[in-house]
Amino acid sequence: MALDSKSVGQRIRDVRKLNNMTQVKFSEKMHMTQQTLSRYENGGNPIPNEVLENIAKEFSVPLSYFLGINTDNYAEDEICLVEYYRKVDKRLKKKVFDLVKVMADDFCEDEERKDTV
Repeated sequence: MALDSKSVGQRIRDVRKLNNMTQVKFSEKMHMTQQTLSRYENGGNPIPNEVLENIAKEFSVPLSYFLGINTDNYAEDEICLVEYYRKVDKRLKKKVFDLVKVMADDFCEDEERKDTV
C-alpha cells in the first residue's frame, strides 16, 4: 500500500532525526532548500521518486520503508541480490535475470522428478 505525502514526509523526518540532523544540515546534504524539506516533511509537496531514492541511498534505508511496503518476509540475502541487481547495467540485468530463471526452472524440474520417484 502506497502512503500519502504526509506519511512519507513523516518517514523522512524520522530518518533525519535518527541521524541527529537539523532540517538545515539534512537539506544541505540532500541538495535542497530547507523550505523544500519542510514542505516534504509536512506533506505540503509531493515527494519526487528520485528524492526518495537519494535519501534511501544516502542513509542506507530501504526505499520500501518510505513507500510503506513490508519487506519483513524477505531474507537479507534476497534484499542484497536486489540491490546488486540494481547496480548493473541493462545488458547485465538481462543476463542475470535469464541465468536465475534457468536455475529456478532446473530446480523446479529436479523437485518434480523427486516427487515422482
